[in-house]
Amino acid sequence: MFAVVSLGLVLTGALAAAATPALAQAVPSGPPIRLFPPPDRLAAPEADPGVQPGAGRVLDDPLASPGPSAAPLPLTPILTPAPDRSPSFDVVPTVASPSAIAVETLGPLDPDGAGPLAGAAGLGGDAWRGIPRAEVLALLPELPTLTPSPAVKELQRRLLLSRGSPAAAPGEPEPARRFGALRVEKLAAMGDPRGAADLAALLPEAMTVDEAAARALTDAELLAGPLDCAAATERAKPFSGPYWQRVELFCRLRAGRIGGGMPTEAGAAPAGDDLAFDMLREQPGGDADFLRVAEAMAGGPTLRLRSLKDPSPLTLAALRTLQAALPPDVLSLTDPARLAAVASNSGTDPATRVTAAERAAVALFLDSRRLAEAYRAAPAKGDELLRLKDAAARDRTARTRALVQQAMLAAMGGGRRVELAGLALELLDPPMLGGPVGAVVADMLDTLSPTPDAAALAPAAARLCFALGRADKGKRWYDLALRSRPTAEVARLWPLAVIALGPPPGGGALGLAGWLDESLRGADPEARGRVAGQLALLQAMGVAVPEEAWRKTADPEETAPTPTDARPPTADPALWQRLVEAAADRRVGETALAALLLLGDAGPAGTPPAVVARVVGALRAVGLDSDARAIAREAAAALAG
Repeated sequence: MFAVVSLGLVLTGALAAAATPALAQAVPSGPPIRLFPPPDRLAAPEADPGVQPGAGRVLDDPLASPGPSAAPLPLTPILTPAPDRSPSFDVVPTVASPSAIAVETLGPLDPDGAGPLAGAAGLGGDAWRGIPRAEVLALLPELPTLTPSPAVKELQRRLLLSRGSPAAAPGEPEPARRFGALRVEKLAAMGDPRGAADLAALLPEAMTVDEAAARALTDAELLAGPLDCAAATERAKPFSGPYWQRVELFCRLRAGRIGGGMPTEAGAAPAGDDLAFDMLREQPGGDADFLRVAEAMAGGPTLRLRSLKDPSPLTLAALRTLQAALPPDVLSLTDPARLAAVASNSGTDPATRVTAAERAAVALFLDSRRLAEAYRAAPAKGDELLRLKDAAARDRTARTRALVQQAMLAAMGGGRRVELAGLALELLDPPMLGGPVGAVVADMLDTLSPTPDAAALAPAAARLCFALGRADKGKRWYDLALRSRPTAEVARLWPLAVIALGPPPGGGALGLAGWLDESLRGADPEARGRVAGQLALLQAMGVAVPEEAWRKTADPEETAPTPTDARPPTADPALWQRLVEAAADRRVGETALAALLLLGDAGPAGTPPAVVARVVGALRAVGLDSDARAIAREAAAALAG
């Protein structure tokens, strides 16, 4: 019996192994394979009265139970042909034909082409097509860092954070500085340490060999605060020198540790006994201001700064950690990143702090929330809040704008609030419209309703909201201006409204002809030039401008009108030509790069309208429509004043 049962198990395994691959193959020709035994095989065999159950009896079914009382084992399918059935192909799987295989040769992966932004979030998948790497590396350091234009800064940020890199020319030697490191350095210099850190994390190889980029990122993080000491320590590993030693000392002091890594306690050895201090004092060209502040952080003498004309980012970060007062001569700084650090130090005198904050905010190194905080901290003297109109007539400084904000917060009457909002609008200079300074005033306007009692504010309020990209709020003020003040001041807003909102059906209440007639009535040559600039922006945004309109804006004394697409004499001819050719060939990265360089630190509000119009048209030609509209909007807002 043991041999019979063993034979059954062997057959079971063999049949199961044979059945498994058979099910995955096509059915062979002939009758179908039966997957289960016929019904008569499932019935129990009749007992033989002459033989004891299970005693030396050869079983008909090798899979039957060896004993009469045991239940039958599960049956493995018996591959028995069934000649009485026609072939069936229901069990044959349907497999789709393979698609054509495209073979492409991939070039070597460029480690400098990494970036946090891909596709539509950046500048597309192949932004740097068509421009040699050497040319990009020469132009990148010239990108603006002090522009007051949010539109320019956003386009530049996306350009630097986008994936992709320019190709090297055949036989081109490796550059002294790599594309990835230059991008990190420029992001840090333009006040975007977070973007620079995100990009640096994707470029570890480039950051380990470029100390200038590593220092630029660390300085930007020190000024913006707080410094991520763990990341800075990791970044410093490939380098050595006094700078990185000072950074390490700052991190230890901020964490409450001195030379031996022990927590500082009352009665501990003074900071001057620490070996790190001794080493830094002995090094030539050290940062004496930082060492003084570091000693104070370690429990040394209290700081009494009388002058601080050129503090390093590390010194300003240490002073902010101590919340130490800064002397007024710190306002001699011209670097907006360091001015932002001064403004974020709560120990700074409020008058110094508000001036530093506004100057940093104009260059987009401080946001509107932190600027509003600095405005609220500026002290008022006597009855200044009641005589703000007289103060504004003689003093258009940050302090006056701060006092207007404070008075607005305290005002309850509707008439007084409208008066203060009008005063805040009058104090805005054109470069301030699109940035944080304008945003603080726009937030003030949000507390008012565009009703007839506020009609006097409507033109300036619409202009500000359009400049900031707040189209819906701008439209409400613009509609109020059209209903209540049909003057030349309102007419000047028409191109801005068209750029911000799109052309109205039928041209709207004014239309191109009505706007031109109203704007050119009694216009001097300067006013005609502004109207011509607005026409150029409209045309760049796709508005059809007839030849007659251009003739109206021409100076009557000119014998030959200037062509509308002529290069202004102030525009760099090489960049102008590069922009034209790159846009014609739809080279996105090169077009954006040339556009940013042409606008420079002046931004759309401070660049000749003909140059801005050329930039807007080029950006639209390569698919950067939202960037083009934002730049045109800022330029039109400056011309509408």
